[in-house]
Amino acid sequence: MKKLLINCLLLLTIIYSYGQNVTNIEIDKDYSDINFEKELNYKIKLKKGEVYYFTVLQQGIDVELFFYDKDIELITQKDTPNGINGEEKLEYLASETGLFYLRIKRLEENGNPEQGVLSIRINKLSGKEKKYKKKIIKALALENKKSVQTIDIDHFWEAFDHLENCKTMQDSVDVFQRLYIDRATDGLLDFMVYTEMSAEAIAATVAAVPKFYNSVRENTYQVKQMEPVIEEIVEKFKKNYPKFEPHKITFSIGILRSGGTVSEDYLLIGSELAAATNKTDLSEIPSEALKAQLSGSKNVEQRIKNFVAHEYVHTQQPPASYADDAIRCQLLYRAMREGFCDFIGELLSGSQINEIALEYGNQHEKELWQDFKDELCNSNSENWFYNYSTVEEKPADLGYYIGYKIAQAYYNKVEDKQQAVIDIIEMDDPISFLQKSGYDRQKKFSKSVDE
Repeated sequence: MKKLLINCLLLLTIIYSYGQNVTNIEIDKDYSDINFEKELNYKIKLKKGEVYYFTVLQQGIDVELFFYDKDIELITQKDTPNGINGEEKLEYLASETGLFYLRIKRLEENGNPEQGVLSIRINKLSGKEKKYKKKIIKALALENKKSVQTIDIDHFWEAFDHLENCKTMQDSVDVFQRLYIDRATDGLLDFMVYTEMSAEAIAATVAAVPKFYNSVRENTYQVKQMEPVIEEIVEKFKKNYPKFEPHKITFSIGILRSGGTVSEDYLLIGSELAAATNKTDLSEIPSEALKAQLSGSKNVEQRIKNFVAHEYVHTQQPPASYADDAIRCQLLYRAMREGFCDFIGELLSGSQINEIALEYGNQHEKELWQDFKDELCNSNSENWFYNYSTVEEKPADLGYYIGYKIAQAYYNKVEDKQQAVIDIIEMDDPISFLQKSGYDRQKKFSKSVDE
């Protein structure tokens, strides 16, 4: 009874929100240049078993889509990270014949304009399109079962090769949407969310740095041959960490925002960054710090191993939280969470992803630690993390180095090395761990090259 009452109230809200009625909308008809503010509500009659594509073109305002069944139960919600311009897309296989409801609402976010323009279209897939869609679903089902997935790399370069036939930027967007994103594995779908990647963002990035993508292509293909090497890292991790939980690994091509991250089920590797080496054309990359980081490796296989090992450690770390009696120390905690992955990753792969930071850090260790201590528990970490666009005359991400050195000090101090690995991965009290490591009290730091 309570649920029925809530749904009835929601229906009334949809119908009367901001004084607007629910409007009928037809399939395969264009609704262009709609002046929009706050929200719009539509009802659509769909037929069971048919596949429908909803496309809302945002022009000067960021919106999110909500799709409900006849009982006003939310079926899905969609907000693509493409800002105030671009398409929000939603796909639905109708489970029954009848009325459904589409709600388009302004995204409540600072900087989002109060008004804008929208265009809306709902298409029903033709028989030929449904056959093609089923083929994709079948192919992806096989790929999504694999522990190491690389088919997204093939799909990206297939789309990339079609750019030569594109005459406009929208043509390029459509190609990446159709040949890459519409054929995305489950891992790539996660990666898109975590890196705020869309077809529009891909087309714009490729257009800005085409030499980079052309030059890194062959390296990304090497990833497809590396499954045995990756499995060796996984097996080694299992032996060193008794609570090990396996995760799938998806290799895809991104927009220079992440070489690696994790979701609930996946390691997500951005192969265009993870496979870059000193032979990659970096002339179009605007950030000198990013250039230095990408050019720091000669060996594609070792670099991929480093990324996989680092990100795999993240999948084993408990969700970020402090012990009940721990002092909240955000910068130190972040440095440990990341730098500890560098350290355990190095045990697994033989080296680490932040080689440039490691080299610089070892030359300036004493002064870096003193500077870090001055900010030890700050909530602002911009001086130490993700500062490729602002850092000058030194590597970015030196917070990783600090965490790495603390883990190294602890590991060297503890006799039971497997227990040390457990303690490092499961750390939830940064101040206590720092004290136990003895890092701050050590008598000798690496000397600055200026001393």
